[in-house]
Amino acid sequence: MPMEVDNRNEIKFYLPFDGFNSKPGFNNKAEYLLYKQGVTEFVARRNRRIEQYANQHLNLLG
Repeated sequence: MPMEVDNRNEIKFYLPFDGFNSKPGFNNKAEYLLYKQGVTEFVARRNRRIEQYANQHLNLLG
């Protein structure tokens, strides 16, 4: 599962975290959609970081 850390260096979970007490998976459609939104936003932010890095560093090669 993709993960990020917040500005306090704590893991940012896409769903509420209960210390591994609940079963893995989604309990309902709303949880799935919340997770899907988090993953989609993660991928978009990651892609922006990759693009910024490439623009800053790979342009120096050409």
